[in-house]
Formats: sequence, structure tokens, C-alpha cells
Amino acid sequence: MRTGVFAGSFDPPTKGHEDIIERASQLFDRVIVMVSPNSAKHGMFTTEQKMKWLQVMTEDLDNVEIALCDGLTIARARELGGTVLIRSMRNEGDYLSEANNAWLNASMKQGMDTLFLIGKPEHSLISSSNVRELLKYNQSIEFLVPACVFEDLQPQFVHQAD
Repeated sequence: MRTGVFAGSFDPPTKGHEDIIERASQLFDRVIVMVSPNSAKHGMFTTEQKMKWLQVMTEDLDNVEIALCDGLTIARARELGGTVLIRSMRNEGDYLSEANNAWLNASMKQGMDTLFLIGKPEHSLISSSNVRELLKYNQSIEFLVPACVFEDLQPQFVHQAD
């Protein structure tokens, strides 16, 4: 069984993430979307909230499951039965860090290959950082995030603006 693992901090999930998950679900027998908190950053949203959004986003994709990673991504991916790491690249800015991680993961004992999925042009500038910045200033994020994320956050931020 081909199992792809798509890991990220998803703080919050974006339309770009949603697109990669949907496309990966067509390429693999099983896809694990792994919430992997970034130890270098303090997230805006709880792990539980991110996992809830990802569950809602993927409820129509029968071969997708959501998991938590609290350690090394490749170790957890292997533990869950992953055979390939899935990474997205929005633009050339993502290439260097992603290529370095792919090399490192492939070079490790019992390494794992990485499949890069290029983001669609309409998602090439969407990032969770952009979403958080807009939220900080009570701006609409509807065009950047899946409906379930927007519906959850809109009342909270509209209320703050009043």
C-alpha cells in the first residue's frame, strides 16, 4: 500500500494545504496529514483546533486520516506506515529548505523519499503567516482559507473589530 505523509504546522490550514491534500489523495492509497508543531515558532492556534479543521476539510476523502507528530517527522511517518513524504512548494522560495529536508530524510538510515507537489498558481502566495498577519489586523481571510476555518474564525475577529 502506498502511503503518503503530508506534515506541516497548519497554523492555520490554508486553501493551498487543502489543494495539496486533495491531490495527494488521488495519488496514494492512503494519505496521513500530520500536524507537526514547529518548535521554532509559537503557534496562534492549538493543535486540537488545527486537527479539527483538518478533519472537517478531509471528511469527504475516504483515504485521508489526521495524525499528530510530536517528534521527528520521518520517525513518526515511518511509525504510521508512511512510504513517501509529501511536501508542497508554492514558489522558488520554498525550494532550498525543502530540497535540504528531502536530502536529509533520504540520507538517514531507513530514509524515505519525498514527493514534491507544486502548488497551483492561484495558491502560490498563500501562507499561514499571511493569514495570521491579516487576522492580527481584523482583515478578511476568506480568500485564503477553507470554509471551515473561515467560519470558525470570522465571528471571533468580527467581534474584536466592534
